[in-house]
Amino acid sequence: MVTRLSGTNALSLHIQSTKTPAHTVTVAIIDACDQQSHQRLHQLVATSLPQLARFRSRLVTKPLGVGQPVWAEIDDYDPSPQIHRATVRSPGSGREFADLIADLSSSRMDCRKRLWEAWSINGLAGGRWALAVKMSPALDDGAAGAASVWPRLLTSGPRADLANSPPTEPSLGSAPSVGELVTDVLTEMVENHVTGAWLITKTVSGVLQAVRGRLLGTRVQAATTPPVSSMSGPVPHTVFNAPLTNRRAVAFASIPLTDVKTVSDAFGGSLTNVVLAACTLSLRAWLQRHDKVPNHPLLMRMPFESPAMDPTGIGKALTMGRLRIPVHLDDPVQILANLHTATGRLNAIRGRSNESNSPTIDLQAMASLIPPAVAHLGMQLYTGSGLRHRLAPICHGSVSYIAVEPVPAYCAGAKVVGMHTVAPLAEESGLNIALTCRGEQLDVSVCACPDNVPAVDDIVTGIAQSVDILVAAAQESPRGQGRSVVTEMTTHRANHSRGQRY
Repeated sequence: MVTRLSGTNALSLHIQSTKTPAHTVTVAIIDACDQQSHQRLHQLVATSLPQLARFRSRLVTKPLGVGQPVWAEIDDYDPSPQIHRATVRSPGSGREFADLIADLSSSRMDCRKRLWEAWSINGLAGGRWALAVKMSPALDDGAAGAASVWPRLLTSGPRADLANSPPTEPSLGSAPSVGELVTDVLTEMVENHVTGAWLITKTVSGVLQAVRGRLLGTRVQAATTPPVSSMSGPVPHTVFNAPLTNRRAVAFASIPLTDVKTVSDAFGGSLTNVVLAACTLSLRAWLQRHDKVPNHPLLMRMPFESPAMDPTGIGKALTMGRLRIPVHLDDPVQILANLHTATGRLNAIRGRSNESNSPTIDLQAMASLIPPAVAHLGMQLYTGSGLRHRLAPICHGSVSYIAVEPVPAYCAGAKVVGMHTVAPLAEESGLNIALTCRGEQLDVSVCACPDNVPAVDDIVTGIAQSVDILVAAAQESPRGQGRSVVTEMTTHRANHSRGQRY
């Protein structure tokens, strides 16, 4: 029996282009170590990553490109052609290192030949090294891709044995015969007919429920109704929606998680809301310097926690959603209050939908219905026709986060001092902020197209500085007393005309 590429991963794979490569680059920065070498890191990668079934497999296209590709394990797999070395330009500061990672991120992989690549990197300031892994969207599966890689490469101590890592995954199967591919094509066509009928039935059912609710005066949410946004109003056009070029710029920073917890403990709400407030303040300041601050919030894709009020951790993502971040406000406490209320409302709506068993659209099922050729052609027509410029933006960017284990972490015997993820950009969505929770440290990565978004460093350093602003706000009286940030809104009113920079 063959194993197909999942619908959402296949869609990301088929709609990517030279200007919108869909791979993810995840990076570990390693402390200086006398025993460290390219050979040592290459040996680690070659023995560890092929333990993941997809990392030692390839994608097989079906006859005439009909249907989604299927997985096939490569016989006598040798990962060495996919492992490379690189050296950061002198003096090896954070800027030179970020430029190197940006170059890796902007170059597109030929997924017909390889689905991943790895680089051992030397030349960092202070004798540090880095290990970067670049993953096709077929492997990435959102944040889960990076989360699955690092347990294979990291240990809990300098002399810990990688044998204690998760066991090698079973094979996805050998290369299918032509007959098996044809059989799977027919099977997939039948499944798609059934799935399509099921989706139509659910959609019609949702519409009927909405009509019935309207007639009876009840509040019934239809399945076709988009998720309720955190704030009303139009989605503004900004530089983050400008057409992308082939270039990418990235920037990195680290934030003590204790500072984020200080704000969360003072005002209530989750750690994620505190980080989102810091991102909002930074983006507002950047827009004041480089563009124009819109009169309405930015709309960002992000994973949501449940419950939103839980302040105990970060990175407990359940579902992807969209959240408006209020860059049009200038008071840090009101921004935090706004996000606190918005995420709580979204979680409440989701909870009511789950309890009522109301029909919802399965995006994974919908993505599986789109043939590869149709997905690729549709994206070309959309980007080439100029239609995107006449429609309201879908969103401005995305925020993602993962938690890394073990903590502390070691790679090839040396301590890991930083972990970053550079996620792909999409058309009309030219900003990505990725957060990696590593024990008591929160590593922040920002990726954008420098031809549209100059001075990306200002955004990432602004996030760290904005956390300091929120900490200062938490220490002021009467701030820091009590657990509800909502009550602070009455004492810290927003002044939209001040234009203060943070």
